[in-house]
Amino acid sequence: MKVLQVTAALEQGGVERGTTEMASFIVSQGAQSLVASQGGRLVTELEKGGSRHFSLPLAKRNPLTIFYSALQLQKIIRSEKIDLLHARSRAPAWAAFLACKLTGVKLVTTFHGTHRIQNRVKKYYNSVMVRGARVIAISEFIKNHILQNYSVREGLIDVVPRGFNPALFAPDLISTKQRHELKQRLNLTAGVAIISLPGRLTRWKGQPLFIAALAQIKDLQWQALLIGGGGRKTAYVKELKTLTQKLGIADRVIFLGDQENIVPYYAISDLIVSASTEPEAFGRVAVEAQAMAKPIIASAHGGSLETVRDGETGWLFKNGDVADLAEKLRIALSGDVDLTQIGTSGRHWVAENYTTDKMCQGEWQTYLKVLGEVI
Repeated sequence: MKVLQVTAALEQGGVERGTTEMASFIVSQGAQSLVASQGGRLVTELEKGGSRHFSLPLAKRNPLTIFYSALQLQKIIRSEKIDLLHARSRAPAWAAFLACKLTGVKLVTTFHGTHRIQNRVKKYYNSVMVRGARVIAISEFIKNHILQNYSVREGLIDVVPRGFNPALFAPDLISTKQRHELKQRLNLTAGVAIISLPGRLTRWKGQPLFIAALAQIKDLQWQALLIGGGGRKTAYVKELKTLTQKLGIADRVIFLGDQENIVPYYAISDLIVSASTEPEAFGRVAVEAQAMAKPIIASAHGGSLETVRDGETGWLFKNGDVADLAEKLRIALSGDVDLTQIGTSGRHWVAENYTTDKMCQGEWQTYLKVLGEVI
């Protein structure tokens, strides 16, 4: 079998990571893995894993560029004798869809997000993600979104949740000494709970909500980490820092910026928060936190409703509700609950249900269905 995955780029996002993880799995099954994208920092890792990469302007949404990419994909399909295309985002999916029409090769798509439906044109543009022989939905939430908004038979949708890599996310990977040194470097106070909110600094990730909730528990002992960069959103970053000053908690909140390896920061945290105000299609933070045996507090919508067991592996709070988030933080920090036990429960839960191996096995089964090897 020869599989060509088509995606916009290969940087550091969840879609890109899923592409490289699946590429490695394809190779492990004795098949040939090829990937077409605009390129990025993960290309080296991809090629080391035994895949081949083709550089195309697949991140661009210009119709002429999409048509050009389709013609180039057609050439790759014919010259490499590709059996199956797998597209993971919209502009690349249009190029892949056209190339498949020209060659007769089957197409699989993965629906990674809700993709806002602002008008008929936007909905039509999004609809390419359900035009394959089968559609992979990354959560039950996304499956329901597809059924509610697009014309596709339920039987053609395979729910394949994302997952964590146990070789990268495990509590014992970071030694006690490493944790101590990192805390010292960050000037964190020993014995005071560390609350972390991972995620790029963009408004829908809920940083203002998180900061406002922290201000409501000023009477408790805690220190907070915002892990993620704002890119070019310097005004937003300044706004967040100003908010911490206005609420009187600037000395207790640290902005860490982008971190290439987030695992040590999970390791030193006592509690992880995912405060997204828009539903996460899946929500890797909630799963990664539990993989690191850390209790998670997450917004009660989107993928978190599937990945977080409320009261067992963490807590869910009402979306956008500052007071409810503050109350859940207060419960977690009260000393009346065993955070270690909750973290352990979370680790077992995600290890059984949300690993990269399970994700790749699920996508592989979709490939086999499309190629007729599974009825």
